[in-house]
Amino acid sequence: MAPRAVLVYSDGPRSTESAVSSPPVILVCAPDDALRTALRAALTSSDQDVREAATTAEAVTALGEGGIDLVIAEGLATSGAVGSLLAARADDSVPILMVAPAGDVEARIAFLEAGADDVIESGFARRELEARVHALLIRAGAVAPGPVTPGAGQLIAFFSPKGGVGTTALAVNTAALLAAGGTGVEVTGTRVVLVDLDLQFGQVATHLNLSPKMDIARAAVDDVALTDPETLAGYLTSHSSGLQVLASPTSPDSAARISVEEIERIIGTLRTTFDFVVVDCGTRLDPRTMWVLEQAQEDVFVVFPELGALRAMSDLMGFLNEAAILQGRTHFVVNHISSRELLKTRDVENLLRSRPAAEIPFADLDMIRSINEGSPIVLSRPSSPVGLALQRLTAALVGAELRSPPRPPKERRALFSRG
Repeated sequence: MAPRAVLVYSDGPRSTESAVSSPPVILVCAPDDALRTALRAALTSSDQDVREAATTAEAVTALGEGGIDLVIAEGLATSGAVGSLLAARADDSVPILMVAPAGDVEARIAFLEAGADDVIESGFARRELEARVHALLIRAGAVAPGPVTPGAGQLIAFFSPKGGVGTTALAVNTAALLAAGGTGVEVTGTRVVLVDLDLQFGQVATHLNLSPKMDIARAAVDDVALTDPETLAGYLTSHSSGLQVLASPTSPDSAARISVEEIERIIGTLRTTFDFVVVDCGTRLDPRTMWVLEQAQEDVFVVFPELGALRAMSDLMGFLNEAAILQGRTHFVVNHISSRELLKTRDVENLLRSRPAAEIPFADLDMIRSINEGSPIVLSRPSSPVGLALQRLTAALVGAELRSPPRPPKERRALFSRG
C-alpha cells in the first residue's frame, strides 16, 4: 500500500493507518419502537452491529461502557441531552448523528450548535442514511475510507457546483504542499500529481505559471499511456515544487472526446506510481467527475458563504447521498473569497447540515499575487493566515497533524533602554 501520512511526535512516529477487523458498533437511541426498528433494518443490512437504547439514560450507560463507534439519536427525545451524550462517550472520537423533525430548521441548528456531528431529517431514504453513517464512521476511523487497491496512491478530489469559489486554488495549494514537503505538514512519500479535470476551461496550469506541451486529451488517445506509467509520465508537466501536473485540454472542444473509461485508466495508472493523486474536478457534474468523487478517499467540497452557492451545494449533496456515490470522507471547506458576506457560520452549518472541516480567511490581494506569480501561497507565504489554514486542511486530508512552527526568538532589549 502507498505510504500514509505520519506525524512525528516527541515520543516517536505514529502512523494514522489502522486496521478494522470487526463490524462497527452503532447505538440507536430513540423511544419510538418503529423508528428503532427502521434504523436497525437499514443498518444491519450494511454489516453493522446495531444496539438499541430507548432512553437517553440507557444510551449514557452504554456509552460509558465503551465499544460504541457511532450514536444515532432521535431528535425530539434528546433535544436537551446532546451534551449528556457527548460527556458520556468513553472515546471523544465517537460521532453523534441526530434525527430531526422534517422541515424543522431550528432543531437542526440547535443540534449542531450543541455539538452533534451531523443531522438527518426524519423520513430519510435508506441510501442517504447509509451514506451519512458511512462518512461518519470513516471520519471516526471505525471503517477504512473506501476500497483501496494495493499499491494505489491516495485519491483526493476537489469539487464545487458553483464556479468562482476558489476550488482550483485550494486543489493547487494542497497538491503543492504535499509535493514540497517540509512546510507545516510532514508526510512520508511525496510523489504527487495534480490532475486538471475541468476539461473545458481548467486553470491549474495558470495557477502554477506553467505552459504544458502535453495534456490529458492527448494522453487519453494514447492506448499505451493509459496503462503504462512511464509512457503516461511523458504527458505530465513538472512544477518547481516537485509537483507533477496533468493539464486540461488546450481546446475546450476536446472535453467531449474524453470518456469515463479513459479517465478511469489514466487515474488508475497514476495511482500505481504516485503517493497522492489530487484531482481538480471543476464545477461540472458529469459521469467523469462522478466516477472520481466515488473513487476518492477524500472528497473536498468548496463553498462560498452566499445563499446561491449554499443552495447549490445542498442540492448537490442531496443528489450524491441519494445515489450513494460518496464512499470516502466528505470535507466541506468555506472559502471567504469576499470581505462582505451576509451569511455566518451558523447559516452554513444549517444549510449543509454539517460542520465545515475548514475555513479559508479572506485574503484577496495575497491570492491574486500568488496566482500571478505562479507560486502557491502555501509555499510563498506559509505563515500567512491563508497559508496556515491551508496547511490545517491538508493535514486533515492526509491524516497528519501540523508540526509546531518554530518560536521566534524573543527580542533582547538594552539594559538601560527606554520604554
